[in-house]
Order: sequence, then structure tokens, then C-alpha cells
Amino acid sequence: MSQLNETQIAQFKIQLNRSQEQIRLAINLIFQTSDHASHHLAAKKLGRLSTDELIEFTSKIDNPNLIKNINKLKKIDASLNSIAIGMYGLCSDCESELAIEDLQLSPTTQRCPDCDVKYQKQTYNNYRL
Repeated sequence: MSQLNETQIAQFKIQLNRSQEQIRLAINLIFQTSDHASHHLAAKKLGRLSTDELIEFTSKIDNPNLIKNINKLKKIDASLNSIAIGMYGLCSDCESELAIEDLQLSPTTQRCPDCDVKYQKQTYNNYRL
């Protein structure tokens, strides 16, 4: 069981939801200021999309700012899902408790330091030529 109490989890959830809303607004702005006419039309519909639908919808658009925001949105969504299933504050790999200090610095932290090192090495090795 996580060392976080219900009040702390509720505070993290509020913070994550606020961040999610800010990122959705930033994504909408990217579409509104795009040179593509179809993006202007799409911007009107983005607010009605679920997070999963928004991620899927934007997956084929090559825009560095959009990709950066979508990656943040994915991390927030994963953290909110962790809260929903009662696993927030636990490492997604080994299920050890995450340090509250780490979560306060980055509420989307998913792995303990040891597992994060392993994950980063694996990711690096997958991208190596």
C-alpha cells in the first residue's frame, strides 16, 4: 500500500487535472495557430475528445510542440489512471513506494530510481543503431 494518504492523493489528482487542462488548452492553441485549414476545423472539436481520443487523433501530426504536449498528456493520463486503480505512488515496474519528494517534484513519476535507470537503459538500447 502506498505511503500517501487520501488527502495527498486528492491533492495530486487536482494538480494533475489542472495540468491536463492546461496542456489541452496548449494543444488547442497549436491547432488554432496552425497554417493548415483542417487544423482550424479540428480545433473546434478537440474539447469534446477524451484524452485517449485526443492522443490518437494527434498521433500522425508531425509538430514538435504538439508531440511534446502529447507526451506530457500521456504521462498525466497514466498518473490519473494509477490514482483510479489505487496504485498511485507505487513504481509501475516493481510496485515499491515512490518517495513523496519525487512525486512533489514531478507528480507524473512512474518509476522508482532503480527501475527508471533500467527503463532508460532499455529505451536507449532499443533506439541504438
